[in-house]
Parts: sequence; C-alpha cells; structure tokens
Amino acid sequence: MIGEEILSIIAERYGANAANTAYYSKIDEWESWWKGYNRSFHEFTENGAGGRLIRRELYRMNMAKKICEDWASLLLNDRTSVAVSDEEGGKFVAQIFGETDFFGNANRLIEKSFALGSGAVILRITGVEDEDGVIRPGEGGGVSFEYVDASHIIPLSVQNGKITEAAFVSEGKWRGEDYIYLELHCLEEDGYVIVNEFYVRENGKLVKSDVCPGQCTGVIHTMSTVPLFAIMTPNIQNNIDSSVGLGVSVFADAVDCLKGVDLAFNNFCRDIKLGGKKVFINQTLVNRDEYGNVFTPDDVAQQLFVTIGDSDFADHPMITEHNPELRTEENADAVQCQLNYLSFRCGLGTHHYTFGDVGGRVRLTATQYMGERQDMRQNASKHQKNLATFLKGVVKALLWCGAEVYSLPIDKNAVISVTFDDSYWNDTDSQRARDLSELEAGVITVEEYRAKWIGGDING
Repeated sequence: MIGEEILSIIAERYGANAANTAYYSKIDEWESWWKGYNRSFHEFTENGAGGRLIRRELYRMNMAKKICEDWASLLLNDRTSVAVSDEEGGKFVAQIFGETDFFGNANRLIEKSFALGSGAVILRITGVEDEDGVIRPGEGGGVSFEYVDASHIIPLSVQNGKITEAAFVSEGKWRGEDYIYLELHCLEEDGYVIVNEFYVRENGKLVKSDVCPGQCTGVIHTMSTVPLFAIMTPNIQNNIDSSVGLGVSVFADAVDCLKGVDLAFNNFCRDIKLGGKKVFINQTLVNRDEYGNVFTPDDVAQQLFVTIGDSDFADHPMITEHNPELRTEENADAVQCQLNYLSFRCGLGTHHYTFGDVGGRVRLTATQYMGERQDMRQNASKHQKNLATFLKGVVKALLWCGAEVYSLPIDKNAVISVTFDDSYWNDTDSQRARDLSELEAGVITVEEYRAKWIGGDING
C-alpha cells in the first residue's frame, strides 16, 4: 500500500480528496486474496490439550490468483496482435516491444490489474531532456517501460471515469537505503509535464533528495497532449467509489465465494488428515523397558501373546481399530459447487472449473460446454474493449516517442488496430478461409486482410 506520508504529500499539493486512503485499504484486501492468505479469515485458533490455544491456518486453493491468471491468458496471449497503419511506426513499436518483452510483462500486469482493479504502463524517457526541461531529440535518447499496479497509482484528475493526470509511486533500495520515487504526470496548457522526485528516509521522515539513481530528475515538458502512461482496468463498474478513477477487482463482489471455496477445501483436507486408521491396544499388550519407554507389539514384531483370566475377546478385544469416514464424494461435491459459484461471479461461467464426474453428474458434451462458455465470451468481449484502449494508448505514446525522441519519420497519428484471439470460441482456420474468399470476391481489401492475418502485427 502507498505510504501515508506520500499520500499526505499529494493531498497537500492537490487537495485532501486527491488521495483516497480508504480505497487503498480495499486494494490491500484484494491483494491479500490474490496472494492466497487473508489473515483475518485464514487464521484461527483451536483449543488444545489443557485448554492451550493452538494457532491454525485454513487449507486454501488460492483461487483468486487462478481467476486472474485465467483472465490474463484469455485476454492477452501469443495470438493477440497490434497493427499500425504507418510502416515505419509499426517497425519501431515492434522493435521496442521485442527488446522489452512487452507482451510478457503486460500479461503479468493484466493479472495484477484484474486482482487489484487497476494497472499502468509508464513510458520513461531518458537522456533527452535539456536544461530548460524541454525534450530535445538526440542520439542518447531512449525509452523504457515501468509496470505498476493499483497500489502504486494515485489519480490526480479523472474525467468521465478516465484518469488524465496521475502520480506513480515506486519503491527501491540504493546503496543499502530504501528510497521512494515519485513521478507525476500533469496536463498543462502546453502539454503534459512530468515531475520526477526522489525521497529518502532521514531520522524516520521522508526527505526530498536531488540524487535519483537510474531515473530522470527535475521537470520534463513533453509539449504534447499524448500521455506517456496507459491505465488498464477490468471493464466492471466501480460500485465502491466511482469517483476515484481506479477500477475494482474482478473478484471484488466474490470474496464470499472465495471464502466458500477455501472452507469446502479445508473441510476436505481435514477429513483426509484426520481420516487415518486409528489402532487402540489393550495396555496388557504394552511393554516398558527399564527406562519407562513404551513398546507396542508392532515395535518388536511380537505375534504370540499369553493372557490371564477369562476375558471375552468378542466383547473386549485386545486390539481395536477405527477407520474414520473420509466423505470423499460429499467433500468433492461441496468444493465443486463452490467453484461453480466463484467462476460465475467472476465472469467465467458456471462450469469453468470442473474436475471429473462429481456427484454422479455426466460430463458435458462439446455443444453443451460451448453453451456454458457464452457468459465468459460475453464478459471477455467486454474486457477486450478496455484492453484495446490500453494497448492503443501504449502504442500511441510509443509512436510519439519514436518521432520526438528518436527523430524517426513516423506518423504520430497512425491508425492503430488490435486483434484478439477468438480461437477459444471460434475456428480461426475457417474464419481465415472465409476472409480469403471475401478477399477474392472483392468484399474486403488486401490491406484489411493483411492487417488482420499477416502484416503489421506487433507481437513480442
């Protein structure tokens, strides 16, 4: 979570409402579920022997992370492509994406964005700012990406639900000391101004420093209305605080379902743990050595015993065993039901996680399974709209950098298109054959076909 000291700095500059401390507490809660351990829920105590309290932890499936992983894989994978109408611009963007492993990093960012509600990519410019803070093209210029989640984003201005100005907070360590890097992107009359500040801790307080290892210092005037950051959020209406500008976790309204899954799974695991065979032996069969150590017949492989008296072995057996009921089918059914509720509430449909035949149910046919995935398909299409806007924002910022920082003959206003992988629902080979037929019939142009299937792809 962003420290209160940084939030106080932002509040002093931009007003008390600029940093919503309560909302970051919610982000902290979502992160605990993504990490798989929410202390207030997963930790409990039991009464042990003599009334001694024993600390226990619930067995857990960590489904919050799995949900976000699946959404990231579904939305941004190796078949997602970005095309730029300007050839030189497309080559430049493809080069930068390849050098920085953008798609790999972006996939991980999508996972965190769906977990914490928001994520951002920041384009950082190095080696080009002049003494007056204005960007000057030169051979030493370069760009890099920084990926941050919602816990490091402070919206400064929000218009129609879109963050137009923001502060980004990064932590690090330099020469054994912790530092905080604060980067503010503010839109002025002449374009975006980037303010870079570096803080270190002295005598327990944050103190602004002029030394900023590996980062730009001071103020940079981009002279452009193109933001050098892009925000990604799940396409879900924020029902907590819509004015904050940040999104909500994909499982924000499914925390009780996450609890249900872990409770069912915990019961399953505890039944297995407590379900081992229990053997009770009459104490007349137990021997002790000269030091008082106890030996059971199995310890010495004894098979012959002599008993004294007229005991009835039928009523009072010398050895009794207890085999607890594992309740495997009931537990598996409970876990499966909770998983169905969870996947439904997170937009993946009711049977996204199905483990074999549970409770006597028959496996779904292919046609039935495709029908079950319609909810997920509709939600994926909805999320793809936000993802397309996010990717176009990154590419647009890169095109601007290519022209202004690298002095390349790039059209900064080139058309950007994003194509997503629909093979999970559609037969892409058939779709491609159909498009080829439409190309031959003159329904679509060669450029349209190439942009969709062949040329212009920017894939890491």
